[in-house]
Amino acid sequence: MAKKRLKLHEQGAHNDIKYSGPLSFQSFQIMGWSCIVITVVMALIKIGIRLNPEDMKRLETFNDVISYLAELSLPFLLMANFARILNNTEGFKKQLIRNGGAMAAIFVVFMIFFNRYVVGTVGLLLKDPKEAYPLVMTSFYGVSPRGFFAFNIFVDLFLCTLVMLFMNARPTKVFTGKMIYVFRAFTLIPIAYEVVAIILKGRAAAGSIQLPSWIFPLLPVKPPMTFLVFVIMAVYIKTRELRYCRHGKTHEEYQEFLKTNRNAWNFSVFAAIILFVAGILDIIIASMLLVGQAGTGEALDALMESEKAFNNSIAMSIGFGKSSCLVFFAPIMLLFNYTKIPKNKTVGMLVPVAGILLIALLGIQGMYQLIAIAPIPKMDGAKLGEALTTVFTMMAGQ
Repeated sequence: MAKKRLKLHEQGAHNDIKYSGPLSFQSFQIMGWSCIVITVVMALIKIGIRLNPEDMKRLETFNDVISYLAELSLPFLLMANFARILNNTEGFKKQLIRNGGAMAAIFVVFMIFFNRYVVGTVGLLLKDPKEAYPLVMTSFYGVSPRGFFAFNIFVDLFLCTLVMLFMNARPTKVFTGKMIYVFRAFTLIPIAYEVVAIILKGRAAAGSIQLPSWIFPLLPVKPPMTFLVFVIMAVYIKTRELRYCRHGKTHEEYQEFLKTNRNAWNFSVFAAIILFVAGILDIIIASMLLVGQAGTGEALDALMESEKAFNNSIAMSIGFGKSSCLVFFAPIMLLFNYTKIPKNKTVGMLVPVAGILLIALLGIQGMYQLIAIAPIPKMDGAKLGEALTTVFTMMAGQ
């Protein structure tokens, strides 16, 4: 006789399952930051290939392989955030402060670096320093096929945290009673931000507008499909709560149910299915858009053989066709258990610090290596010695 399938409200700690995925949110956090580091390596290799195609051509295949790993950074970090929220290891406030603070910090650092050292340095070389910013931006738009530069991954994390906040938080003061529906409607704010960002990226890629530099650190980094997947999973969590509490269960009982292995497994299976479907759907959409842009024969050739044509299309510039990595990420979710608490919580705090330091070291070493392979004419030793003597004399105040 077949075993009766338990209904959602009948599940709990008293009839929990034994299976517990070996990977915790800390594991995903480490993997996510590792993928960010890989992104930096990939960017340096791309620059190296452009500077010296002959010597760096051998790394092109390697770069194609690690590009898939680089795209997994946001899914790993988003799931780590999901785990913290579902497991109540920290409230929404801490996540908003951490992700919002990091987003703001990167914005400030970028503005200082860009205006002071990029525009400022160019201004030192011009008779009229006011021409520096237009000159820098014109040069950027001349070499950038996309017309924008998105790099602040904490924008994505902040928007996704806002979605979870407005969809699942239970305010105790202002938004109580029927006002809770107003609070839930605020979910449209981060969604609208994402939509506006997609429109701006699309118009910039089409060449119809030129975005100012201050917008770059405020643009979401990852593909729209990844954000859509996150919203779907947030809705899944909310609807499960409504279904669970429909049969007389309380919110407190639902919070206890969230800590069970059974619910963690159900969430992992659902997430794996959605991620896999989203990855396949994104490939199909990208193919269709490319076919519509270039014609069937050319499009298929471009999709299969010409990465440049694929990446330079408007649709691909805003992120469509860049979520195929979700297909590879989906099976990993079956090893994930958001209820798993890491033994050493200090590691979680050190991971971002270690990641940032490693990125800084890679950047410094990478610039050194790029200068070494760049086709720059070598200077005469005597002339370089005179220049260094002049610089050291000025530094010494003599």
